[in-house]
Amino acid sequence: MLNRLRRAARALAGEAQPPLISRLIRSDARSSTFFDAIEYINFEQIEGDIVECGVFGGVSLSILAKGATFDPKGMTRRVIGIDTFEGLPASAEQHARWGEGDCATMHGAHPLLQPGERVTPESTRELFRRCELAEPTLLVGRFDAVLPTVVPSQVSRIALLHVDCDLYESTRDVLAGVADVLEDGAIVLFDDWFHYRGHPGRGEARAFAEFLEQHPQWHAVQWRSYGPFSNAFIVSRR
Repeated sequence: MLNRLRRAARALAGEAQPPLISRLIRSDARSSTFFDAIEYINFEQIEGDIVECGVFGGVSLSILAKGATFDPKGMTRRVIGIDTFEGLPASAEQHARWGEGDCATMHGAHPLLQPGERVTPESTRELFRRCELAEPTLLVGRFDAVLPTVVPSQVSRIALLHVDCDLYESTRDVLAGVADVLEDGAIVLFDDWFHYRGHPGRGEARAFAEFLEQHPQWHAVQWRSYGPFSNAFIVSRR
C-alpha cells in the first residue's frame, strides 16, 4: 500500500519513476563490480558468454545483462543462467543461515515477487521483460546434471562466471563443469566467498582452492573483494 501511495504521489507531482532496471542497479551494491568486470572482459577482448550459476530471483542476472549492453566494444555475448529453481541442496557443511530447500521461495526485496512466493524460470523471464532486456538463456537443473550436457556443445567459451550457489558442493560441481571452457583471462565472481565466517576451508573458498589444486593449468589472481560477502578472481592459463 505504501509503495502504491508513493507512486501515486510522484505521478501527481509529475515526477517520472526511474526504469525498473535503473532501480535494481542503484539498490544492489554489486552493480559497480559487475559493470567493471564486463568492461574488463570487453576491453581485453575475452571471447565467451556471461554465465551465472545460481539465479534465484534473477536480479543479479538482469544487472549483468544490462551491463553487457554498455559499450560492448564489438563483443557479442549470451547471458546464461543455470539453476534448479528448487532451492539449495543438502550440504555436509552447516551454515548459520542457509539450509536444504532455502532459496526456493523469495526472501528479501524483489520487484515482482513477494516474500514466500516461489522463484521460477518464468519469474526471471518476466523480470527481464519488465527491465526491457533480451530474454536470457535459462538452463534448469542441478549443475552436475546440466553442465555436462551443454559444455562444450552449447557453451564453448565463458568470459565471466558468476558463482552464486552458496555451498561448497554446488561450487565444486560448477567449477568442475566449466574447467575446459573458461577463457584465458576470464573473471570468476564468487557471490558467497566470505560465508561460513570467512573460513578458507569451507564453502566457495574451499571449492576454488581444490579446483586450482586439481587443475594446475589454471592460475588465479585476486581481482577485488566487493559487497559484504563477495570476492572476484581473474583466471589465466599457465
